[in-house]
Amino acid sequence: MPRVGYTGGVHEVLSELGVRADLLAPQQLVELDELGYCRFDSFLGPGQVDAALAELARLLARAGRQGGTLHLKGLLEAGPVFDALWLRPRLLAAVRHLLGPEFRIDEVRYRAGTPDHGGQALHVDTAERAGPGRWQVCTAIVALADFTPRNGSTRVVPGSHLDHNFRPPRGHDPHPDEVRLVGPAGTAWLFNSHLWHSGTRNDSPDPRHAVLVGFHRRGAATTLFGEQPTDGTTDRLGSAAYLLM
Repeated sequence: MPRVGYTGGVHEVLSELGVRADLLAPQQLVELDELGYCRFDSFLGPGQVDAALAELARLLARAGRQGGTLHLKGLLEAGPVFDALWLRPRLLAAVRHLLGPEFRIDEVRYRAGTPDHGGQALHVDTAERAGPGRWQVCTAIVALADFTPRNGSTRVVPGSHLDHNFRPPRGHDPHPDEVRLVGPAGTAWLFNSHLWHSGTRNDSPDPRHAVLVGFHRRGAATTLFGEQPTDGTTDRLGSAAYLLM
């Protein structure tokens, strides 16, 4: 990767970043395998949440008018305030558990359902069938506001990534086995993107702020976002930029 002067591979980068298998609790490994997702409490501190929200407010003001769901792409290019939302040894250890050591990060983007908006049908992020040892994509959700049962928190159907015969309900209808990802601002979840999931309608008076970080196995046909980083971003991240390439 000549732009950052790094000649190692993903194994070396992850080791340099402090990524180790023992960073994850045994229960988190079980949840990733069997449920398709795991949770990281206090992933961000209050100061990090406030800094991210302040920068997002500035970027949204510059972006102009948007619809019922607010979107910002390209946050990898927006400066170091967003690096803490993905460049974390425990999160990367969980990604490695799902995708294997040869993975890359696709994109960091913001999504916020505003009041009365944000509902989606259950879906997966890849049409490719896969199984343990062959998962192609996964996504981290970092909550920048409290995720509650009323404000559009993400819903998942535990175990549906293992069921190739899963049939989602029509439209935005609920599934009897769905679970809401709820927790205070600063919580993060990593989920297997072969898991059936969706955003839900925000029935609260405030936007539900979140940042999504997409990862995929190198060589996978499906990518979630897929934009190349600029030279400035690779220079800022140093050897960690290998995970972007």
